[in-house]
Amino acid sequence: MRQLTTFILSLAFCIPSVAAIAPSAKAQESSSSIQAIKNERVITVTGRGERAVKTTKARIQLGVNADGKTAIAVQAEVARQANSIVSRLQQLGVEKLQTTSIQLSPKYVYENNRQRQEGFTGQTSVSFLVAIEQAGATLDAAVDAGANQIEQLSFIATDTALNDAKQLALQDAIKDAQTQSGTVLNALGFTPKTIKTIQISDSAIAYPVAQPRMDTFAKAANSVPILGGEQKVEASVTLQITY
Repeated sequence: MRQLTTFILSLAFCIPSVAAIAPSAKAQESSSSIQAIKNERVITVTGRGERAVKTTKARIQLGVNADGKTAIAVQAEVARQANSIVSRLQQLGVEKLQTTSIQLSPKYVYENNRQRQEGFTGQTSVSFLVAIEQAGATLDAAVDAGANQIEQLSFIATDTALNDAKQLALQDAIKDAQTQSGTVLNALGFTPKTIKTIQISDSAIAYPVAQPRMDTFAKAANSVPILGGEQKVEASVTLQITY
């Protein structure tokens, strides 16, 4: 019995020693990890990619302006011409036709440094989408229906085409960033290891302006020639790479 008691006591004294060794090993491992992070070298590079997408739609904003002696007369004339324009555009099957502005205000003139009211002026505008090849004829039809203001013209590609171009631009940006880091590190005698962080910037879409008139197109049609361009989709990716 005495021998058994001595053995238990001896084992009990040994246990704290084992427990003391385990925290020491973990502390050393943690210290090594912290030291490795401190010694980690990182290069930060930003790559850029760009893709062009052919535009297929024209976004047009146009309207009508009218003057008159009374507000009621002006409003009635603007409504008459606006209804005519909208009806014609609906007949042509334009897309996303909507009213963008309605205005009615006094009209003033200045004589001998004095301001006096001379009737009223009214205006309304609509916007819509149409295929680029139909844009010239559509503008002519709108003007014939009563439009006397062409306010804005821009060109857009389809959402699907823009999204596809965005994905390709991101791939180009990643390759550009990796090429930059590889060139710099190789020149300095280092080897890239792992990508530590990735930051993707919002893609930018540039809208094209109308291109100059082409004589060959003008001779082939009686309407105003409208030529679309390309939309540029740009992407930017920033990588942090250890070496």
